[in-house]
Amino acid sequence: MQVRGQARLEAPRSKVWATLMDARSIEACLPGVQRFHEVAANTWEVTLTVGMAGIKGTYNGRVTIADAAPETSYTLSAEGSGSGNRIRGSAKVTLSDDGQNTVIDYDGDAQIAGTLAMVGRRLFQPAARMMADQFFKCMGSKVTA
Repeated sequence: MQVRGQARLEAPRSKVWATLMDARSIEACLPGVQRFHEVAANTWEVTLTVGMAGIKGTYNGRVTIADAAPETSYTLSAEGSGSGNRIRGSAKVTLSDDGQNTVIDYDGDAQIAGTLAMVGRRLFQPAARMMADQFFKCMGSKVTA
């Protein structure tokens, strides 16, 4: 399942990049984060509580940033399981300039299995996009001037 979108942050690309790579900002902006523990460089074990369409669950998993090209792009991968469901996905995150602002494009793919896949497949894409929008809005608030 494809998940694509765009966010605009009112800050220069260097500041946005620094924020996107900052573990404290990631932890603060991940929707539903309960636990966020670094296990290697750019790799965290996480516990998230998320829900959609009346299906709420707690997921344990891992978030990884790889293939980083400073101030240009990286790949964000996440996987987790819980409540009889399994979620796995990755997205290419690309930054570009728009005057004094930064445009963030993300293009990813996600797979879901379990009850969530049977009941919520149609709702997953809009829910994933909503969570990405929340994440980048929060990151925008974390960018330092």
